[in-house]
Amino acid sequence: MLKQELITALTARRDAAGLSNAEIAQRSGLTERSVRNALSLKGNPQLSSLLALVDAMGLELQLAPKGFGESTAADAGYRPVATRVGHAIAQAPSPPPYVNKRRRSP
Repeated sequence: MLKQELITALTARRDAAGLSNAEIAQRSGLTERSVRNALSLKGNPQLSSLLALVDAMGLELQLAPKGFGESTAADAGYRPVATRVGHAIAQAPSPPPYVNKRRRSP
């Protein structure tokens, strides 16, 4: 996944959830400016900021081998293999509402 695709996916998630940059900043402990810059196509957030952002939006950052999950139309004989992760996702209940567990320093 390219950086632009990740940022586009995160902004789409933000918009779909009806969150503002200010709400994400409050949830993540980042400044609103940091959130705005990170979600800009020209932004280049640090890993710690990116992790705080995805957590604040109720997401989790995961790594997968390149090409994982790509279309299998080219290989008619392909049969997906059940995995623990895929099964857990299919069986998982909806996530609970977000609760900010971080304390903000005065």
